[in-house]
Amino acid sequence: MTWRDAEFEDLFRIVLPNDPIESDMRGNLADTPQTRTLLRDNAQTWEEGGEILAIVGVSPMWKGVGQVWTMLTENARQRGVVLTRGVVGFLSLLHSGGYHRLQATVTRGDETGRLWILRLGFEYEGMMLAYGPDLQSHSLYSRVRA
Repeated sequence: MTWRDAEFEDLFRIVLPNDPIESDMRGNLADTPQTRTLLRDNAQTWEEGGEILAIVGVSPMWKGVGQVWTMLTENARQRGVVLTRGVVGFLSLLHSGGYHRLQATVTRGDETGRLWILRLGFEYEGMMLAYGPDLQSHSLYSRVRA
């Protein structure tokens, strides 16, 4: 298992489950030096045997606050313990690097996602109605280190 700084090309090499929303979002990213730097500085790729299993990152919102996001393959989802350890390590690095609040959303009704986000140390904050690009409601979770 190898975690490394994410590269722009990783976003297009990862094979995601049938999720048109994530695929559409990737198409909206411009290949610029700024995008490449932001991705390299704020995301990690889990690669094994030349296959990208997962990408986890943070989108800085303002000083000390960031939105955590993941792109997970089916293979990564089937290796939950190893995946969780890697992501917890990444979250710990973010906290030690100056983030006091990390937040993430889970689509309403995604029980696997809800259980995983709790396992990662996040706490439920509330419901975000019609939040996603498909107008699905999401639950907001945070991991705060004050």
